[in-house]
Amino acid sequence: MTSTTNNLSLSDLRLFAQQTLTMLSEQDVPDTPEAHASRDRVQTLAGELASRLDAPVTIGVVGEYSVGKSLLLGTLLGKPDLLPVEAAPSTGNITALELTRGAPGSATAVSSTTDITFLDEERLAACVGAILGELVATLDAKHPQLGAREMLGGYNPVTDPRGWAPFEAWYPRLWPSGTGPVAHETISAAHRDAVTELCRIRDAALSQQDLLGKPIGVATDSIRAALVLEAARRTPQTPPKRTVQPFDMAQLKQDRTAPDALRRAFPLIERVTQRVTLSPDHWDIGGLTAEEHTVRLLDFPGIGAAGSYGRDTFLSRRELVNVHTILLVLSASRAESEGASAFWDMLTEDGRQPQALASAALVAANAFDLAKPPALSQYPHGPLPLEKLLPHAAEINGVHVYGNKFVAQREDGIVVVSSVSAIRAYQLPYTATSPETRDRIRAALRDLDPPGTRRWEPIAARLAAADPANAWTPRLRAYDEDGGITRLRTLIENHVRRHGLAQKLERAQSSHRKLSRELSVLRGHVRRAGGGGRSEEYRELSQKLTEFRRLLDRMLPALHALRDGGPPGEPDGGPGEEAGGRPPRRGETAEAVRDEVFDWREWQELLGRAERDRHHLVPRSEPPSSEGIPLRRRPGRTAAAAGTAASGAAADGTGAGGGGGDGASADSSETFLDKFRSLIDRRTDEGRDQLRTWFENWAAYWREEFAPLRAWMAEEATDAALSELFTRLRGSARKADHQLDHLWTALDPVTATERIAELLSAPGPTPGDQEARFPARSPHALPWHHRMPLLDAQSEERERHPLLVVQLRQHTADAAARLVTEYLGRTLTLIEKDLVDLYTKAGEYLPAETEVRPPRPSFPSAGAPHDGGDEAAEPDQPIDVLIRAWSTD
Repeated sequence: MTSTTNNLSLSDLRLFAQQTLTMLSEQDVPDTPEAHASRDRVQTLAGELASRLDAPVTIGVVGEYSVGKSLLLGTLLGKPDLLPVEAAPSTGNITALELTRGAPGSATAVSSTTDITFLDEERLAACVGAILGELVATLDAKHPQLGAREMLGGYNPVTDPRGWAPFEAWYPRLWPSGTGPVAHETISAAHRDAVTELCRIRDAALSQQDLLGKPIGVATDSIRAALVLEAARRTPQTPPKRTVQPFDMAQLKQDRTAPDALRRAFPLIERVTQRVTLSPDHWDIGGLTAEEHTVRLLDFPGIGAAGSYGRDTFLSRRELVNVHTILLVLSASRAESEGASAFWDMLTEDGRQPQALASAALVAANAFDLAKPPALSQYPHGPLPLEKLLPHAAEINGVHVYGNKFVAQREDGIVVVSSVSAIRAYQLPYTATSPETRDRIRAALRDLDPPGTRRWEPIAARLAAADPANAWTPRLRAYDEDGGITRLRTLIENHVRRHGLAQKLERAQSSHRKLSRELSVLRGHVRRAGGGGRSEEYRELSQKLTEFRRLLDRMLPALHALRDGGPPGEPDGGPGEEAGGRPPRRGETAEAVRDEVFDWREWQELLGRAERDRHHLVPRSEPPSSEGIPLRRRPGRTAAAAGTAASGAAADGTGAGGGGGDGASADSSETFLDKFRSLIDRRTDEGRDQLRTWFENWAAYWREEFAPLRAWMAEEATDAALSELFTRLRGSARKADHQLDHLWTALDPVTATERIAELLSAPGPTPGDQEARFPARSPHALPWHHRMPLLDAQSEERERHPLLVVQLRQHTADAAARLVTEYLGRTLTLIEKDLVDLYTKAGEYLPAETEVRPPRPSFPSAGAPHDGGDEAAEPDQPIDVLIRAWSTD
């Protein structure tokens, strides 16, 4: 097979893109819809490659909304009020910051003019289509009576001649005032929010006058209206009405009218670009910008903000594919972030390899000033191994676990920071923020330790004593120095120098691979149109086998993602999701298991007893009393009901005997172990059922996708042609039959049902596994049980402190979550392996397009010219010259 090489430099790739565009200007393309579509794809991909090569090294700053991302970015650049900073979600557009080095002694400054780029009609249609498509898919799955798919399926109000009228006629049925067939209270508010967002886009699109696709420069003082999200609104109580308030370029350029016009234009803005001159006294970026390529920071809107979720997701997905370095900002107090995971999942959708993606990532755990060093009464002195610290330091443990998820254990890619601490350390002004934000920053500054305090030094020193090479000692010391901002700057500089151009090359090579594949498709169209002895039969073979490969290219990336749980999605294959749906996410399953453990009534019982105790400790249960009149069961009460009532009375300390005794359920670890086992068994069964349902939906989806190919391959004439082709290519009828049988099996995923059922029948965690992972000895009396020996007052306070209940609850929840998700993860990995093996091998068996050709005669006809190939007589086409020049063989 002839292919273009992947070992190309940036300059090589730039030349390849230029020559591809030149070839298109010279190549005659067959007058068929398929050939013209292929030519358009080649042109688009060549433009994408050229754009990625010309773009500066780009650092994307991403994270969930309201984690302090904008304040951190401004502080990093020496101007905390550079971007909108509010308690509620504020940054509502992708903001590109083009960085240049300022003069020594100058302050960080923003240019007086800011560039705004509006969506063009094509991108606007794609954005609306993505939001509307997801709305239709999810709503139709839950409430098909609403007719979403029937009325809106395949419809796009931006491109449809009917405009917004069909959408406006349909959506009122989602509100109480509508006349729809479904009670409004059963319809999720999220669906009405999606409709409301579409209505805002509609109003902006109908109000704008000749702005789509155009860049415009506006006064930077007015730009905040284009960046700041409106205050989050409640879901409207009535269907939104059309509101058209025209605005044009002249209004955007006038200082008086610009803010209001920008607010109305907000849904149509694709990107805001600001030029920032950095103070070298704060951060000297000369070492970065002196390279061949400049540096750009992209501040992404936090995913999940009310009112712009669909648009934000669409725009972010488009921009993230061009990002070279990814700075994920997490909350130090809540490191597990759905928003960061959502961004990460978008990054995988462009085909990035996991290793390349992990090397592109940096993690900043923000607001670390809120973290408090743990008391560590169990380990008061001496060297402190990290594994002993983590269970007692929630913030450090969270950053350690979830930060490493993104950087693949590359510890030097994680930093803990505090914008507030850095503002104080460098006396940075924040006067351009809102009064509310200034008050919050001042309050946070007052809560900091006195200047010079090194809060984390004792723990950092003890960690170093246990392991001089541990990552947390320099991390904590850097935080104590200036809120970690210098370490973050150094981290970014080193990463850009070490990986920036490599990441840029990786992005360009991704475009190059796609372009090379499409060039082969286009050459096939050109050759078929030129004849070359190809029969109509082989033309159809080539088209069908190419379609088979394209379907595999859609399927396999999603299958590979299963081992990591994949991004969230419903198993309906709707827009915005992987085709065929997704299995249950392990993170979501773990969270549900933890929530259930936290809801056990025994924890509330114990904490309630401590709250009522005058020493605020969990009081000891009282032994059962043999005195008094025994209670009799009320008429009609069953033993189970009476047992429940007795248990409740014991819990309240009101039963006979006055205090629970042996029957006090929260005083023995055996009670918790029984609940632990029951939960593990039930959740494992539920997860198994969810996996089975997912696979059934997945197999049904792909069976439908493969149906035309399956019907084609079942035809007798097709089988004969394929047998002849594969026998000739593989050298034997036996190999040909084996490979064709494999392809036939792959075309019907339902045939894998029996194997998947076998994998799902594997037993879950055994009772022995469950007891071994349970975080307390069993059966064993807990410290507040009346049988436990009395200790000295200090020991009693430590052993019966409510904190022990909280710790036991957390450890039990974590152990349960791990047991359930480990089982589901193992099962899903086995399913993924079998499916990937089946479909990867199918891809390997499919012949290359250039191999799908009729057999040539054993000998040329008398007098015919011959120089060793059946294509020798065909004149070279420009596309043949290009591919041959860049081929590896």
